[in-house]
Amino acid sequence: MSSTALPHSTSGGTAALPARTPGSLRRRLRAWRVWIILALVLAGGVALSLLTSAGEDRIPLSADNPAPDGAKAAASVLRAQGVDVVVPADYDAALEALESGGATLLLLDPNEYLDSGQLGRLAGAADKTVLVEPTFLQLAELAPDVAQAGLVPETLLESGSAPAADCSAPAAAAAGSVTAGGLAYRGPVTCFPVTGSSEPAAGLYASSADGSDTVFGFTGLLANETITRDGNAALALHVLGSTDTLVWYLPVPADILPGAAPANPFSLLPAWVDPLLIWTLVVAAAAIFWRGRRLGPLALEPMPVVVRAAETADGRARLYQDSRALDRAAANLRAATLVRLAARLRLGPGSTAAAVVDAAARSSGRSATDIDNLLNRHVPATDRDLVTWSQELLDLEEAITEP
Repeated sequence: MSSTALPHSTSGGTAALPARTPGSLRRRLRAWRVWIILALVLAGGVALSLLTSAGEDRIPLSADNPAPDGAKAAASVLRAQGVDVVVPADYDAALEALESGGATLLLLDPNEYLDSGQLGRLAGAADKTVLVEPTFLQLAELAPDVAQAGLVPETLLESGSAPAADCSAPAAAAAGSVTAGGLAYRGPVTCFPVTGSSEPAAGLYASSADGSDTVFGFTGLLANETITRDGNAALALHVLGSTDTLVWYLPVPADILPGAAPANPFSLLPAWVDPLLIWTLVVAAAAIFWRGRRLGPLALEPMPVVVRAAETADGRARLYQDSRALDRAAANLRAATLVRLAARLRLGPGSTAAAVVDAAARSSGRSATDIDNLLNRHVPATDRDLVTWSQELLDLEEAITEP
């Protein structure tokens, strides 16, 4: 094995490692300067992205979210028309805004952060409610006259057609048609039907008979990306702008009641787990530093023992003798003799055993049958027979002269 030897000091024979010079550090920096620059640029881009995005609202269908899935466009138009759009930060703020009276509640809670009690209090405080893709619990508490009817058929979505109002509701009639998607609902007033005539119609818009409870089956009716398609904007402005105050409420995880919140699994652990975990991390770091330390270059040392070829052959012969492998020993002797005879007779490595026998017979003056029996036919049965046969092979080799 080749390696680089450590330079030896002049005293004590101890290996001395070369000190790292400032020049070597500069060479390393020059070699890695491209990757260092790329890393700095990447880090700067990430930091800039985090700084510029800080404070921006990214909640889907939020009144302050300018992204395609936000609803800032609809909220801005409502504010321009004189509607006081209130965006509460939590449940208490939403309830307080509704209790002032004469307000419409817009609710989107796909994760069901609010329980039935909280929904019931919102229903009692709101003058009108507008639910977007509500769940069964939200329908039961805020719009009991409306029922869920499943997903909008895929065939309608693939065709790209916009369902027509097909109802007498003023807001739906003003819209004419809307973009299809989301869920279908049934109520006393059902508009924009998306199901066939074989069953009661289910549409993207459903409301109670007096229009106090309204359901939008598709968030795209309010989203920035689709608000300008078909009659989406007309429907949203008519429904949401029917009162002077609109409470645009999107529940957050903090609105979950303490008793209903899932238990923190770490709070179930005993107090001694935290210090033990810290100690384990310290020990692991020390072990990594200890076992992962960098070693110096390998030292070149001469081989301590040189084994002669004769000793190797003698060792292999003793192994054959101990295991009584006469057949394996005879096969090796036969193959080696044929190779040496072929080389001596200049027959080449691709010559056959028959060719070697014929050439050996011509060179030695012996019959080909005699040589073939000696080389290929004879099978030693005992150790003595093996020794005698090997001597006969050696005599044959000596009797052969090179052509």
